Amino acid sequence: MSGGDGISGRQSGRLSAAAYFGCVALLTLAGVGLSILAQPALGHDMLQLMGLERVPQADSASFYAKRVTPLLETRCAACHGEKRQKSDLRLDSFAGLLRGGKHGAVIRPGDTKNSELSLRISLPSSDDRAMPPSGKPPLTEDEKTVIRLWIAHGASGVLRDIAGAPKPVAEVKLPELDTARVEKQRAPLAAMVRRLQGRFPGVIAYEARDTADLEINASLRATDFGDADLQALAPLAARIVRADLSGTAVTDASLPVLAAMPKLKNLRLSGTKVGDIRGLEAAPALKSLSVVNTKVSGSALAAFKAKGITVYGGGDGP
Repeated sequence: MSGGDGISGRQSGRLSAAAYFGCVALLTLAGVGLSILAQPALGHDMLQLMGLERVPQADSASFYAKRVTPLLETRCAACHGEKRQKSDLRLDSFAGLLRGGKHGAVIRPGDTKNSELSLRISLPSSDDRAMPPSGKPPLTEDEKTVIRLWIAHGASGVLRDIAGAPKPVAEVKLPELDTARVEKQRAPLAAMVRRLQGRFPGVIAYEARDTADLEINASLRATDFGDADLQALAPLAARIVRADLSGTAVTDASLPVLAAMPKLKNLRLSGTKVGDIRGLEAAPALKSLSVVNTKVSGSALAAFKAKGITVYGGGDGP
């Protein structure tokens, strides 16, 4: 009898299958509830996964898509995008932005002052909480205004325009460089350019990345650069469009070399020993000439002015 009573007692202490699974379910729900409290965004994920909450979408023609998205993608997505999500926060999608991160919502539609995103972008770059963080390009005041106005108007994914929003800055797009064409243009003088660049470091450079035309700036060499040095650049004369010889030791002896440059547009001779510039006005492309602090007289510049060349200096200025 006593053995039977023991067996009966042990059986009465067991949970039924229904009760066991009920406890498991309650513990699971409690765990999920605590997780949601710790990370509010998790609740949205679960509801969306179960089809109980719609995934927020933004209209492609909305103010958000056209004005806010480009700012977040270029300034924020490196830390809060597809590859990296600091604080479990993604800012590279409308849904992610409204979802928030592990610390809760970063957007409170219609409430700019209490929206974490608005606060973070307003902090000085020296603040550890500032977005973007120190060392990365900060948002401009106009860009901050765009985000704040969007939040203030409900953080809408549909609204297409917001009164008072700063006008977008036109994107600067550099034309695609035709490297083969540029290399072909530069080829005839390329070896000479490299050789002379080695002889005169920092003096010779191409005017732009897409041209074979050259600029000469010998001003930093001061009196270490003279007539003989300019004569050494004569093989490049056909491609020189600008020449700054200010403060160098060039004299009137260099004027024939300069006058023979068919593309020379801008010439600076300020602070040199140049005095008699007759014949230089024959340079076919010359547009401006600076002879400040030289012995060139104002009367000597009459021929230049008559041709519409802008002149600086020479006693009576331009």
